[in-house]
Amino acid sequence: MNITTSIVPGKSLGGISIGDQIDDIIHRFSNDYVIEKTKNRTTISDGLITAYHDDSGIITSLSCNAAFKGCYLKKVWPGITVADIMKNTSRQTSWSGFVQVDRIEGLGLALPDELDDFERLTDDLDDSYVFEELWVYK
Repeated sequence: MNITTSIVPGKSLGGISIGDQIDDIIHRFSNDYVIEKTKNRTTISDGLITAYHDDSGIITSLSCNAAFKGCYLKKVWPGITVADIMKNTSRQTSWSGFVQVDRIEGLGLALPDELDDFERLTDDLDDSYVFEELWVYK
């Protein structure tokens, strides 16, 4: 089975949904992708998609790296630069370690560890900075 390019804020990424059972996902994708499972994280193809799950195996959030070719509303994607964010969106907010754009809930770009808050995104990051991870969460 192939991973799709779909991104649905607060719901799913690549055809994997928050609330899915991780063992079902492993079963669906293990013939076509390299999968590594740890206690609360399962990674598909070196981070193409990473599913975070609780102890019972229920997926609670998802992330993808720049190798994932999906895009949400031609606004954001993994591997996007600050310049593209500023060009494609009208509002950027820091929220819980993520950049949230245009008030789209359940979708975020992971901020660097040393930056968890900003007044303006361009105050601390230059235009060429690349957001390697995009997250889908509730």
